[in-house]
Amino acid sequence: MNTFDAMSLISARRNIQTPFQLQVHKPGTGQVALSVLSILRLLPARRIVALAEFEGERVLVKTFLGRSADKYAFRERMGVQAIANSGVSTPELLWEGSMVPAESGRVLVFRYLPDAVSLAEQWIQSRDSDTRIDILAKAMHVIAKLHDHGVVQNDIHLANFLVSESRLYTIDGGAVGHKGEQRLNENVSLKNLAMFFAQFYPRYDDLISKVIGTYEAQRSWQADPGRAKRFLEEVGRSRQMRKRHYLEKTVRDCTQFVCKARFRRFEVCERISYTDELARLIADPDRFIENGRILKSGNSATVAMVRLSDRALVIKKYNIKNVWHGTRRLLRESRARSSWGNAHRLEFLGIPALKPVAMIENRIGPFRTSAYLITEFIEGPDALSLKGMKHTNNEPEALGQILQELSAAQVSHGDMKATNFMLTEAGPVMIDLDGMIEHNNPGRFKRAFARDLSRFMDNWKDDPELEARFSSVLRDLSAQYGLVGFRHSSKAFHQLE
Repeated sequence: MNTFDAMSLISARRNIQTPFQLQVHKPGTGQVALSVLSILRLLPARRIVALAEFEGERVLVKTFLGRSADKYAFRERMGVQAIANSGVSTPELLWEGSMVPAESGRVLVFRYLPDAVSLAEQWIQSRDSDTRIDILAKAMHVIAKLHDHGVVQNDIHLANFLVSESRLYTIDGGAVGHKGEQRLNENVSLKNLAMFFAQFYPRYDDLISKVIGTYEAQRSWQADPGRAKRFLEEVGRSRQMRKRHYLEKTVRDCTQFVCKARFRRFEVCERISYTDELARLIADPDRFIENGRILKSGNSATVAMVRLSDRALVIKKYNIKNVWHGTRRLLRESRARSSWGNAHRLEFLGIPALKPVAMIENRIGPFRTSAYLITEFIEGPDALSLKGMKHTNNEPEALGQILQELSAAQVSHGDMKATNFMLTEAGPVMIDLDGMIEHNNPGRFKRAFARDLSRFMDNWKDDPELEARFSSVLRDLSAQYGLVGFRHSSKAFHQLE
């Protein structure tokens, strides 16, 4: 088994194989070894959270590395203390030690909760609104108690709440800010609470009104309609900020993405997918396209399905049609990059779309030439296959739900052909996202989305039964965009029942 000290952990960065021995100095005991069994979180050369064993007992170890180790260890310790002083349960800090050498790191050893399940796991496993309301109500009770004691959890999400033996624990002291023993005022409280609700997809915003009363009762606040309106606006602002931060991460090297920017090339890939085999594909996508199954071959794009040892992927190469086309696109964002960003935008919003894996831009300095988008292969027919089918799986309703969510997010697709919706066992997903736009101007969005709706209904004009069903499904949405009587080839779309 390998043995690491602070300097070797820093040098190893992400190349750390478990299990390993970690040399630390425990006060009153001297140098001891922690047996690290698995790494739960890793920030290279900065922080490691791991499951370990010490003196026959499993423990949770937080290791802080580098010049700022003392500062971050102190922040974690004080945060844990603030949580405990508020009367909220948090895993016990068993002891704190220094790394070897001492100036290069600190280690905090916590009691491990072996049966712990996070509220995030419970949320994912739940399927009904009542269970989810109960999960949120539990979180509201704890957050209100923290706020009552001047404690702010700045990284506030369901994964930081653990249930063990019917007891709810709050973790992550490093993200805790302590404002003193005085209660948080309303403005600070609502901003922090909005950060919590901004973690959820917009479709769950209607649950806020069902659980906010739990928080208000714990704080002894009187219900206030004005406060409720301000709070929903704050949730929207917080979600926009999170989305902007997330999209920025998708084009830089970080925990979630591998990113390489060079003079002649830009590459980004999901870190979890980045195998040696995928790295070879990224290095030479044209060779894989030649050996793959061509799905589309056109002037603007070539699409091929390729098989790796563990999965099937789709490579979409965005071609340069001619010299004039290439000149116009030199300084513009590539269509591959637009699709990459839009796929992650929809993922953030919880709207079903193709799953992006990697993106490549060929460049000459700041000038972009050809580009590639690599996505997971979607098994299933496109929505055009609905014509003449018995709709036993409620595909029209599921497609209508996607349009509803696009409308709520003020996102227009730009090309609502039926072939741009794939039907999978899990439901329909959207593809071909390079023309998608998230709008800031309500008027422009309304016009763009009205065109989307009109184009979507054009798909079904030669199938009256299906057309009528989509007209019914989209009744409220079409009225919202003023499409009753809208000039359209579909009578059923005009004469909504």
